[in-house]
Amino acid sequence: MTGGGAPFWRVVVDVPAGAGDRMMAALESFGDSVSAFEHGMAAVRVELIGRDRPDQAAVSLAVALAAASAGIPVPEIMIERLAPRDWLAENRKSFPPLSIGRYLIHGSDFVGDAPRGAVGLRLDAGAAFGTGRHASTAGCLLAFDRLAPHRRIVRALDLGCGSAILAIAIAKTWGSRVLAADIDPVAIGVARDNIRANGVAKRVRAFTSRGFDSAGLRRAPPFDLIVANIQLEPLVAMAADIARHARPGAAVVLSGILDTDGARLAGAYARAGLRLGEVIHVEEWVTLVFDR
Repeated sequence: MTGGGAPFWRVVVDVPAGAGDRMMAALESFGDSVSAFEHGMAAVRVELIGRDRPDQAAVSLAVALAAASAGIPVPEIMIERLAPRDWLAENRKSFPPLSIGRYLIHGSDFVGDAPRGAVGLRLDAGAAFGTGRHASTAGCLLAFDRLAPHRRIVRALDLGCGSAILAIAIAKTWGSRVLAADIDPVAIGVARDNIRANGVAKRVRAFTSRGFDSAGLRRAPPFDLIVANIQLEPLVAMAADIARHARPGAAVVLSGILDTDGARLAGAYARAGLRLGEVIHVEEWVTLVFDR
C-alpha cells in the first residue's frame, strides 16, 4: 500500500506504557496502521497513520474513553497532515529485524535469511506494546538464551504477557506448554493473534487474569519457568504467589524495573524463598533471574 499522490494523516498520543494497548485499540479504526513504541521512561507513543482525515471529535472521544478505562488523565492529541509518501512502508522500516541472543524478531514482511540456529519471533510493529525493542523485554530474552543450554522446561508461565513475545520465545526454545496471562483483554486478543502467526497455538494458551486470580492459574501445577515483565509494585506484591507456583529447581525471570529498584525486588523474592542467580543489565533496566 502506498500513499501515491494523496496526503496521509497522522494521529499521535503519548501515554504511560501500561495504557499503550488500550490506546492502540481505541485508535485503530481511524486509519490504516497503528503502532506503539518506547517514548521516554515508562511511556509509549501511539501513532496512527491513515489515508483519510480522521474525525477530530470522534478521535477525542475514543481517546478519552480509553484513558478513563486505563485510569490515566486524558492525553494531548496531535493530528497532522503528512506530505505524500509511503508512510505505511516507512512505518514498517522503522522496525527492522532485531537480533537478541539466539532470537531474531521480525515482521511479517521479512524476506531475509535468519542466521543458522536462530529462533524467529514474528511480531509486526504496532501489534501491541511488547515487540522486543524495550530493554526489559530484551533482558528476558537474554535470560532465556542463557538458560536454554542448562534447563529442561516442560511447563511455563508468562505473567503479564502483553503481545506474548516471551511466551512464544519459550515455546519455540524448549517446545514447552506455556500459559500466557494478562490483566488486559485487549492485550490477550493481540497475544492470541501473535501466537497463531508464530505457529505455536497448540502449545501456548493466552487468557485474562489479574495476577493469579483466575481459576486456571490457581489450579495449575507448578511451573518449570515463570517470567513476569511488568512493574515493580505488582512484582513485589506477587512474590509469595510466584514462589508457590514455581516447582523446586525452577527458574523465575523478573523484569520491567529500573536498576535502582533491583535490590528491593531481590529482597522480596529472597524472603519468599528464591535465590538470586543472575542479574542482566540492559540500558537502565534490570532483569533478575532466580532459582527456586
